[in-house]
Amino acid sequence: MKLFSFLQTIQYKVNCELKNSQRKNELSKMRTQILSYYEKHTPEYQEAEEYINHLKHSALKTFCSSFTDAYKWEDIEVLMDSSNGLRYVMHQGKRLYFIRSFNERTVKYCYNGLRTEQDPESPHCYLSDNFQIMGNEVLLDVGSAEGIFSLTHIEKLKQVVLFERDPQWVEALEATFAPWKEKVTIVRKYVSDCDDDENVTIDSFLSDKPYDPSFIKIDVEGAEQRVLNGMKQTIKQPGLKLALCTYHQQGDFKTFTKLLTDKGFMCNPSKGVMLFLNDLESLKAPYFRKGLIRANN
Repeated sequence: MKLFSFLQTIQYKVNCELKNSQRKNELSKMRTQILSYYEKHTPEYQEAEEYINHLKHSALKTFCSSFTDAYKWEDIEVLMDSSNGLRYVMHQGKRLYFIRSFNERTVKYCYNGLRTEQDPESPHCYLSDNFQIMGNEVLLDVGSAEGIFSLTHIEKLKQVVLFERDPQWVEALEATFAPWKEKVTIVRKYVSDCDDDENVTIDSFLSDKPYDPSFIKIDVEGAEQRVLNGMKQTIKQPGLKLALCTYHQQGDFKTFTKLLTDKGFMCNPSKGVMLFLNDLESLKAPYFRKGLIRANN
């Protein structure tokens, strides 16, 4: 039995090394492809010039700026909750839980990525100096995953609705937000443009609720258009703020900026540009994308 377990461990490590090697090769090829393209083309976004110059001397990565240097995954302490068997980190004095299948190293990598994404200089940062969550607001966190955005502001929010379909993340969310369960609702559905057993529209969800959202964060892995299609009434609400991700699809930034501007929103992009490296097959010229739009009406 011990020999079998040992062989399984060796096989797992070999498979991980093979995957890591394959990933490095894919990133190296993409780096060469991007540099070759910009030898002949002018960047669509001025911010991309810094990235291109940096890329000539470094490996490909999602963000290219010195702000990432402040975050070291090795320095993160991961704790275990013996009452539920879930690992967690202390985030601004509060417990942030992760899914059961994450080992300690994965939690460190994940949390470090989350911290990096929400740095004020990051293209993925939802907020800015002039675009904040104020006290007593109602937040819809669409695509909440681990819920770090809601957790960061939980103490000053009046109500939080977390939309998350993955049962593993639902378990983690329930642990994270247990101290505030009286003002947190977890909806176990995808947010979309239809209503069925797995999907819900924002308009239909809010139809019988005693509150209206003042802030909606939308980060749903490329399904942002469907979310917007399902909130035709909600989007008319005066004073609504939207943090809408635009990096999943190449044309989303221009498409959503026009859509929201036409509906009376003032739209501002996040700083810089980024590369969506989660799906290299969909990453085509001109490659660089704006991370998100901050919009208010």
